[in-house]
Amino acid sequence: MTSSWRNSAPAIEPAHATENDDALIAKLRARAWDPGQRFDHVDVPLVWLEDRYGREHLEQVREQAFSFSDAGTVALPAQADEVTSYFADAPREPMFPPITSAEVDAAEQVIGRPLPGLLRRIYTEVGNGGFGPDAGLAALTPGQRAPRHITDWPCSVDIHQRNRAAGLPASWLHLVYGG
Repeated sequence: MTSSWRNSAPAIEPAHATENDDALIAKLRARAWDPGQRFDHVDVPLVWLEDRYGREHLEQVREQAFSFSDAGTVALPAQADEVTSYFADAPREPMFPPITSAEVDAAEQVIGRPLPGLLRRIYTEVGNGGFGPDAGLAALTPGQRAPRHITDWPCSVDIHQRNRAAGLPASWLHLVYGG
């Protein structure tokens, strides 16, 4: 079955829009592929902080901390020097690798409309979710699981289907949690 939106001619974008999009994709890739920058707040082990900076430094960290966990970590702003230091030697790769154009096509078929071109590029050139504001961009394909997580990463397509079954408008597409 062919959808009407697939038969329409693609919009012609000015050259400067493509250049701006290319620059944005490069910035997003740098953020998504750096485990210390992929989210707004990043967990750093308290033991590592104390070993690296000393016990007195933990009081300074407390002032900038977003939260403390029972697992012995503290969520610090991604811009914190301690985060940069902790992740300095970490591999630079996305949490979830980019997906193929065919996988985006399949997701678009389920949601019933095409994704904006820039969002499509994010999924095919940067990563299949797992970075960004709040808890991060949802994946487009199901079954993505982050390291040390016990459940799969949110999938926009699955959430869209659940929302449609619950009576929400087809125009609503979950991308990220938060406001």
